[in-house]
This record gives sequence, structure tokens and C-alpha cells, in this order.
Amino acid sequence: MKEDIKAIVSQNIKRYRKKAHITQAQLAEQIGKTVEMVCQLENNIASTKLSTLEAIANVFDLEPYQLLLPREYPDYERFSPELTDLMLELQDQPKEVLEALKILLQYHKAR
Repeated sequence: MKEDIKAIVSQNIKRYRKKAHITQAQLAEQIGKTVEMVCQLENNIASTKLSTLEAIANVFDLEPYQLLLPREYPDYERFSPELTDLMLELQDQPKEVLEALKILLQYHKAR
């Protein structure tokens, strides 16, 4: 079953906040909201306006859409444009194709 968008946003806010090594209070101060609101967002209790999501994304130097992506999606910005294009092209391939590619890469790496 797919996760709902509120749960995904909640998980991402918490994950990016911890990755940035800032507290809920620090995040709240930077976005002009209360600590209680940040806590409720991270715990999937409350939802918020898009303008708040944009402010949160700015704190983490992200594009707002990145707060909406499930965790398993790669952070494409850290890859070269060529690799990003390749990953986007491969993402809809059948599992068998990806497994074959993985074996091929492992073989090539071992050589």
C-alpha cells in the first residue's frame, strides 16, 4: 500500500532536520513557526500550507518537491546529469532488467 503524502512529508522533515543537525526549536525559529507545530508535522499529526513546506525546504537547501518524495527515491541532484538521465530511464524497467544490469556492473567492477 502506498504511503499517504502527509506521512511522507512528516518522515522527510524529520530526516532532513536530523541530517542538518538542527533541533525542532531551531527549525521552528528559522521558518517562523512554533516548536509544537514542527513536532506535529514530524509526527504526522498536522499538515501545513505549501508556503511552510517551501520555507522548510529552503532551510535544508532543497526544492520543495523533495519533501514530497518517498525516501527510496534517490537524491538526483548529487549525481552528474548523465547518471541522472540514466537512472530516470532505468526506473521503470522490469526487475529482471535491473538485476541483469547489476550483475553486469559487478562483473565489470571485479575485472
